[in-house]
Amino acid sequence: MKEQLKYLFRNYFEITAFSVGLILLALMDPEIANGPDLCLFEQVGITFCPGDGLGHSIAYTFNGDISNAMQSNILGPFAIIILVGRVGYLIHNKITNKKRNYIDYGPND
Repeated sequence: MKEQLKYLFRNYFEITAFSVGLILLALMDPEIANGPDLCLFEQVGITFCPGDGLGHSIAYTFNGDISNAMQSNILGPFAIIILVGRVGYLIHNKITNKKRNYIDYGPND
């Protein structure tokens, strides 16, 4: 059981975390959602936080409001591209590695 959990965590945690995060941000209403401030810079007293508004920017982008997305944080739309690309890359690697392992070593089952 412990080995299975390690396998699942090692192989699928990043895909799951990024996918769930993007889905939650797509479902978020950026106009009314205000949560706790998680910025480490602001926690230590620095007033500038490079991630401020990033979640709102992503939510605005999913709603098609690019001008508010850019006002919230200019990196929001680019973050979506990077995260979707990373998830696609990881899924592609899982599919191709599974085929290669099957050919080289036979099925693991």
